[in-house]
Amino acid sequence: MNQKELFAPILQNDEEIIKTFKPNKKRFVVISGIFASFGFLIIAGLCSILMVLGFTGKVLDEDGNPDKLAAWIGLGLVIFFLLAIVLYWIVRFVEYKKVVYAYTNKRILIRRGFIGTDYATLDFDLIGGLMVNVGLFDKFIKASGGTGTITFGSAASPVINTGNAGAAAAFVWRNVDDPYGTYREIKEIIDSSKAKK
Repeated sequence: MNQKELFAPILQNDEEIIKTFKPNKKRFVVISGIFASFGFLIIAGLCSILMVLGFTGKVLDEDGNPDKLAAWIGLGLVIFFLLAIVLYWIVRFVEYKKVVYAYTNKRILIRRGFIGTDYATLDFDLIGGLMVNVGLFDKFIKASGGTGTITFGSAASPVINTGNAGAAAAFVWRNVDDPYGTYREIKEIIDSSKAKK
């Protein structure tokens, strides 16, 4: 099944997909996975201190005996956060397989999901603003003009600039290659569509 066929369930009879986009895999999965894993490892490391102190008898209970409960809690937390790393990577890979962005002759489309498949659409005539954000992690991708996020705003879902964190909105294309070029491309399509009406 090609990427255009992935949107077949929601296309209207007179609607035609012009272009589809996949997020940059390195940015979507690898870089976000590395930084999330690093955070989980820091927390697991702190929990391992509790575990070691408990097993070596450095943590005492109220009777002055070594507190093995603290050690077992520390061990449980270490295992939990190590499993969280594995789970995070699995979720990112599954999400990446499902995420596809597209635009048609009428609207923008977003396909995503983890267990099921979700679609979000926004008609061109409802788009009131666009925003491009290239963050710190996007700058790690040197090929394809870098990566970035394009946010589409409407009256019902406005673009809210949150500084370096990007924007909060329902209609977002994350980790797209060449974000400025893609922005110009989609802006021209939206403007020409509005001009015809």
